[in-house]
Amino acid sequence: MANLPEPSDDALIRKALCEPESDAFAQLVRRHQSRLRLYLRSLSGNSSIADELAQEALLKVYRSLSRFKFQSSFKTWLMTIARNTFLDQVRLATHVADLQRVTDEAHQHVIEAPCIPDTEDGHMLAIDIERSMQLLSPAEREVIAHCYFADLTMDETAKILGMPLGTVKTHSQRGLKKLRDALTSWQPTFVVKQSK
Repeated sequence: MANLPEPSDDALIRKALCEPESDAFAQLVRRHQSRLRLYLRSLSGNSSIADELAQEALLKVYRSLSRFKFQSSFKTWLMTIARNTFLDQVRLATHVADLQRVTDEAHQHVIEAPCIPDTEDGHMLAIDIERSMQLLSPAEREVIAHCYFADLTMDETAKILGMPLGTVKTHSQRGLKKLRDALTSWQPTFVVKQSK
């Protein structure tokens, strides 16, 4: 029996809406959860916070699935909801001390990039990437998180962040240059892919 092609995200959304008891939404979650968690770790810097935010974002997506208008990709919509969930968490931090605690915890955790091998050198590289990300301006860090950790295009990133495309490209170029400069000792081991 020949393998059938994977259904598109749009087909899975339609199936989830028409057949709520099907596993269509679960398929969407399986397809996007790793990238979602990686993206949220790149924003929060903390794996456990990222996991909680991912669950909250997926719950919001599930509850509002009927409002998806098919005008953008599901991934773009999901990452927009995830970003808003993250920003809501930051806004809800009632005391500066709470926010500082979250930030301190974030610096103790390493962002896991899918291209980094699970070796001692890989772990050292991940630590250096995390430290290097802190050298970026907040706008550069957010653009890099969207374009490289969430694997969104520059157009999708511009839409989510509400920035002109040229500004996104500028932040990406500046951020990548800072990362390359900070990670020169790893080259050619580590190569940052060019954005889309």
